[in-house]
Amino acid sequence: MLYSLLSVMAPMLLGAQVLLTLVLVKGDICPGQRGRIHKVLPVLAILWVAVASLKVEAFLVVFALLYFYSQVQTKKTRQEGPLWVMYLADGLALAFVAILITETVNWSASLSLLSLIFLLGALLGHLLLTIARTRLQAFHRLLPVMGILSAMIATLCIVPYSYQLDAQSLSALTQPLLISFSLLVIGIVVWCWHLLLVKPVSKGQLLLAQTLILAAATGFHHLYL
Repeated sequence: MLYSLLSVMAPMLLGAQVLLTLVLVKGDICPGQRGRIHKVLPVLAILWVAVASLKVEAFLVVFALLYFYSQVQTKKTRQEGPLWVMYLADGLALAFVAILITETVNWSASLSLLSLIFLLGALLGHLLLTIARTRLQAFHRLLPVMGILSAMIATLCIVPYSYQLDAQSLSALTQPLLISFSLLVIGIVVWCWHLLLVKPVSKGQLLLAQTLILAAATGFHHLYL
C-alpha cells in the first residue's frame, strides 16, 4: 500500500507544480500573493523527497525546487525569479511521472495515473493557493469541476480492467473497490462544499478532501497491482 501511496503522489505533485507555475507566470497576482506562493514551494519539495524512495531521480525535482526557492523572495515582491528553474522542475517531474506511467501493468492503470495529475494535482494546487491566500476566485470554481471530471475518468478506468479478471479475483476486489469509490465520492463532495453552500473555501475543507481523495486514489492504484 505504501508503494501505491507514493506512486499516486508523483502525479499529484506534478499537477500542483504546473498549476503554481501557471499562476506565477500568467496569474494577475499582487507582490504579496507572489511572495506567499513562493513560501509554499518547500511543501512540494518535501513531498518529492518522500517520492524519491520509489526512484532516486525524484531528487532532481527536489533540487530544482529548492534552488528556485533560494533565489526568490517570500515577502512582498514583484521579482519573478529564475522561472527557467521552475520550468526545469516541471519538466523533470513530467519525465518522472511519464516513467511511472510506462511501467504500469496495463493501459487502464496508465490512464488512471494520468487522470490523477488533474484530480490530485488540482486539489493540492487548490489547497496551496488557499494557504497562500490568493485572490484568484475563478480557481475556486474551476478546479473542483476539473476534479469531478478527472474522478469520473479514474473510476471508469476500473471497468475494462475488471473484465480481465476471473470471478474469484473480482470477488476479492469488490470490497476494496467499494471503499475506495466511497472515499472518492465523499472527498469530491467535501471539495465542492463551498460551491454547494455558496460560501468561501476553507483550508480545513480542502485538507480533508485531499486526505479522502488521496486515500481513494491509493486504493484504486493498489487494485492494479
